[in-house]
Amino acid sequence: MRHSLWLTVVALLLTACAGGASAGRTAQGSAMATPTTPPSSAAPASTTPTSTAARTSRAVPSTTTAARRPVPTSVAPAKKAAPAAAPKPKPKPKVAGLKGDTRNALAFAPLSNPSAVTIEGSVPSSRAWSTSKVLVVAAFLDTVVDGDPSRLTSKQRTQITRALTESHMESLIALREQIPGSPGAAITAVLRSVGDRTTVAPDRSQGSMQWTVRQQVRFMAALNAGKVVSRASSAHILKNMQPITAHRWGLGTIGAGPFKGGWLRSDTETRQMGIVDGYAVAIITAGVGPAVVQTDGDSAHVEQMNYLAGVLKRRLAAE
Repeated sequence: MRHSLWLTVVALLLTACAGGASAGRTAQGSAMATPTTPPSSAAPASTTPTSTAARTSRAVPSTTTAARRPVPTSVAPAKKAAPAAAPKPKPKPKVAGLKGDTRNALAFAPLSNPSAVTIEGSVPSSRAWSTSKVLVVAAFLDTVVDGDPSRLTSKQRTQITRALTESHMESLIALREQIPGSPGAAITAVLRSVGDRTTVAPDRSQGSMQWTVRQQVRFMAALNAGKVVSRASSAHILKNMQPITAHRWGLGTIGAGPFKGGWLRSDTETRQMGIVDGYAVAIITAGVGPAVVQTDGDSAHVEQMNYLAGVLKRRLAAE
């Protein structure tokens, strides 16, 4: 009886010890699973243990931060482009001229290079007609007033203006008669002074002398350069080479500056010389087309001269 009671007491003691151990383990696990937050005054913030996750976050950059940082790449230097080839100038269109024509002719030379005379066409005769009035005026200025137009009388000024603008014959004759000695020699001397070695002027009827389109172009270039008699004389002649409205056919239809024409009958030459678009020019027809009576009673081939002026303008534009 006492033995059984002893066994019972021992069993109860063993059971109590086992229960206490189990309860201690349970309490310890609960404390580890749910730690109590220490009060803020318990320890400084810097001494607070950092969680493993936080340490990992600082130690290893996130993929987002890494993506924001530019990754240096090796870029080959750009090759310089080869310079573009200069475009080839377009060929100038061919312009129909007077090559092979034996009844009409034209000539021109740039004022910047007056020796480069271009001639197209030909005529059987090159009589000067009223273009010679320019030469008479030049010889008058040279011999009568010593190349100084400021010495001209009022009457002489009027005679020069009428001779060159209206092709007024009476004014021209009055000027020629004042030239001392031989008018022909005085005119020829003017021509020689500007390089014309072929044209020879007579004392009378200068209109009938031969004066080619080549030599007329050379004369106009020299006149424009101030080389005929004197700079002042050249300027005075150019200022008066402005035909009246009735005579502004031919070169006058293509914007010529100073110019002078010459004409006589329906079976003779009609011609003009002047300055157009920076060129010294001359055109002539050997009586082609109908002739129209002018203010001086003589006849000019107006229609044909208008045509030749148009051909000349196209030729100059193609240069």
